[in-house]
Amino acid sequence: MSVLVSMRFRVRSFHGMEEAIAKYDESIKRSGCNWYRVYRRDLDPQEVLWLMEFESHEAFERSSSGFGADFVDLISPLGEWDDAVWEIAIQS
Repeated sequence: MSVLVSMRFRVRSFHGMEEAIAKYDESIKRSGCNWYRVYRRDLDPQEVLWLMEFESHEAFERSSSGFGADFVDLISPLGEWDDAVWEIAIQS
């Protein structure tokens, strides 16, 4: 069953987020990510909300181990990440 992953964090510069996505887009998709969207907060463009749908929780776990320090260095987050894995509860 697919899961939705949300990650909310602040970045030093959104340019680093763009670089990380450009570099790892294919790897993210190959790891089992069906789609992703990156949002910036309206009143604070350094705050990012990243939503991703994975084929399963296990696919998400595999993907997170495949990117490592380079990905995080490019994003350059400020402080801790607020992340969660969401399972479908009701579906139309």
